[in-house]
Amino acid sequence: MSRRGRFRLNFATSILLALAALALGRDLIANGRPLYCRVEGKMFFPGLRSVWRDPALPYGHPVLDSIQRHFLWRVYPYEAAVFAPVAFSPGELPTRPDTTIRQARPGAVHALGERVFWHWLGTDAQGYDVAAALVGGARVALLTGSLAMCLAFGLGVLLGGLAGYWGDDRLRVRRGPLLLGLLSLPLTFFYAGAVQLWLPEQTSAMVGLLVGAGVAIAVFGGALWVGRRLCRWSFFAHPIALPLDLLVMRLAEAFMAVPGLLAMVAFAALLRKQMQTLWALIALIGLFSWPGVALFVRAEMLRVREMDYIAAARSLGLSEARILLRHALPNALQPAYTVFALGVASAILLEASLSFLGYGDQHLSGATWGSLLQGARTSPQLWWVSLPPGLAICLTVMALHLLGEQLGQRGKSL
Repeated sequence: MSRRGRFRLNFATSILLALAALALGRDLIANGRPLYCRVEGKMFFPGLRSVWRDPALPYGHPVLDSIQRHFLWRVYPYEAAVFAPVAFSPGELPTRPDTTIRQARPGAVHALGERVFWHWLGTDAQGYDVAAALVGGARVALLTGSLAMCLAFGLGVLLGGLAGYWGDDRLRVRRGPLLLGLLSLPLTFFYAGAVQLWLPEQTSAMVGLLVGAGVAIAVFGGALWVGRRLCRWSFFAHPIALPLDLLVMRLAEAFMAVPGLLAMVAFAALLRKQMQTLWALIALIGLFSWPGVALFVRAEMLRVREMDYIAAARSLGLSEARILLRHALPNALQPAYTVFALGVASAILLEASLSFLGYGDQHLSGATWGSLLQGARTSPQLWWVSLPPGLAICLTVMALHLLGEQLGQRGKSL
């Protein structure tokens, strides 16, 4: 690797490590509750409570429950207390109006009781601390980018690998399961969507997605089971070639023909407001990001399946499934690693764009980079609100692109 390449790789690695440190250490860096406090001679760790349980749950201690109920975390005269460097939680506004400073400039002093706190990067027009939102947005960005691309990577590798390995004439399926499976697809999508209307209003988005996926699997699996029973007759037992490559490529082209942001905005608008959570956005981003991975894996699989070791594995009598999973697919994944890094950057941009447009979990308002930019749109004079998240998005995306470029060059050298 050249000196310039090493510099780019070190720069990208430093940015991503800093992002990971902010995401993993969010509760230690930005927290409106004391990390440690002593009340009536007893030690408590309210700021670290969110690591293992919901911080809104009662403590079972009258003083702490009163502090939490009236939001007196920074005002109460503790016997001893240690606060985080940024003593404000991401996306959390105090309920007491006298504890909120609106449109504070960077470095503004916030005096509460006997303590003095600083808004290191100022506050927005609503009173959200910009530094806390910047730290909280790092966790949201890392979570969204990694999980969405893991979903897209899994779908892309599965569909692209099957399409490239089997092609249009190598996979033969009996007529019974094929016909029943195709006929059940409209019913599968209908019942997966209709079940969302039957769920109670307070149902979370994750539960709704799991129930919809379970109903879809049950309907489609039942159709395949009926199709296998029909194979008792010779007409339904006759095998036919399934043009898997053609079907997967047409499906990928259909997804790529529609701009991803517009499609996700349309789908997010169809969801109920309480279901527009971060998990729903992660699922939408992942479902619309798999075609790029599938195309790269398919192209590499078309080359790998003609290699001599694949022919040798067939001559030894190995099953096609074992050849695909143990020999062909691992050697076709090298280009997909580059797409994964670039896809994480695209997922972070999409999440920021959707948050900027007002879609997503309302509880994350003031706790993501996109929501900060949305607030800056209404108050353009607050330059300190838009500059930090804009730089964070720019540096993160640039670091991921540099990492993807270095992975691509490494793959070519191998």
